[in-house]
Amino acid sequence: MIEVHRNRTNVHTVSLGFDVSDQTIRSQIRVGQDPSSELIAEWDVEVIGDGSSGELRLSLDNSVTKDIVHHQGYMDILREMDGEPYSILEAPIVVVFKNMPTAPTVE
Repeated sequence: MIEVHRNRTNVHTVSLGFDVSDQTIRSQIRVGQDPSSELIAEWDVEVIGDGSSGELRLSLDNSVTKDIVHHQGYMDILREMDGEPYSILEAPIVVVFKNMPTAPTVE
């Protein structure tokens, strides 16, 4: 399970365990486990280093998270091969959306 806090920028590091240097990777959170269900949010995916370690940084900006009204969703990580998306995960990961108890600090 992954927690996403509303009205906050959320960052998670993921290790896929294989070289992603020549891969197009994306990650989405949807209402249901079916890839055709309503899209809640799409992570910004950044490859860490040269990609050979399979390390990714997934982030959702607070401008996206502040508008999420759902309480739960399902996240998948996809890689594109020959123009088609293929799931990397055996099953989608449950995502829980939470409110923070304090207001964000203005800088």
